[in-house]
Amino acid sequence: MKRQQERRVESLLDYIQVMKEERLEECISRGENARYPQICAAAFRRNGSLDIQAMVDEFQSYIGNSLTEMQNRHFLAFSQHYGLPTNLLDFSYSPLISLYFACSGNEEKEGYVYFLSKERLIDITRNLDLVKPGLFSQLLLAAPKTEALYDGITKFFCQDERYVAEFLEGIDRMIGRLPRNERVRSMDDLEFLIKILDRNRPFAGELEPEIKTKYLGAFGHIFCRVLSYAFLIRDKDAKLEFPFYFTYEPANITARVSNQSSILIYQLYGIDNLRQAIIPDFEVTIANKEEILSDLDHLGINEKFIFNDYDHIASYI
Repeated sequence: MKRQQERRVESLLDYIQVMKEERLEECISRGENARYPQICAAAFRRNGSLDIQAMVDEFQSYIGNSLTEMQNRHFLAFSQHYGLPTNLLDFSYSPLISLYFACSGNEEKEGYVYFLSKERLIDITRNLDLVKPGLFSQLLLAAPKTEALYDGITKFFCQDERYVAEFLEGIDRMIGRLPRNERVRSMDDLEFLIKILDRNRPFAGELEPEIKTKYLGAFGHIFCRVLSYAFLIRDKDAKLEFPFYFTYEPANITARVSNQSSILIYQLYGIDNLRQAIIPDFEVTIANKEEILSDLDHLGINEKFIFNDYDHIASYI
């Protein structure tokens, strides 16, 4: 599903002009120094079968005793910032920080800055016990402790009907292949959609997990059903296309988090390489990287500032 608009710039001034014209201050952004097959967290770029939780636990067993209480509480984010592959994806509130990353490296190729509307974000920072790689299964089973997240999903859909339409289109693409599944085009009757999803349960046999959704509203019920079918399909090419993203804003566990104005997308994933698709609302192609990096340096946005550690300060000097 492609929903983004695109522009191309060759200077910092062009970039700032596009920001104003397109009102991109209402977005978070991510810079990448080349075009990659998909926008995804580090763990999924390297090896889709990585056991993220096992790696995080092992890393913490080595260094946990030397960290502050705050760093241990936000250890998944701490691991992300020190290079451990996780399902967290770095975005920034600062479009200039994203521009730096789009220009840094791969000098012979154009860079890209991807923007996501802030309206699409559901903050899960206050649910720290859920900010771990096992969140998919907790949502799949509609565990009571995920009720706050389902409330966030309901509030998201209620703000704008176009997001409901996006969601229904994603359902069509993901489960439209199932036997006798009608194509859903209307968003007038959500209860009807629930019945369509439930009617396909016999095709799942005894594999379908027990899902208790009585306390969920209509949107939560639909979302939970979609997750259950995603779990059952187990198609390596299937994408979890949701019009919203869970976000996580860790405390200032390192100076790097503050300097980069970090916000993390929590990319949902399940078994057999099943994961949530990251689909930008807007995309800016970046040319003339060297000149733009020089201009950013004049503004104090450089390797020394962004990474703020001994290695990068020495490299910058």
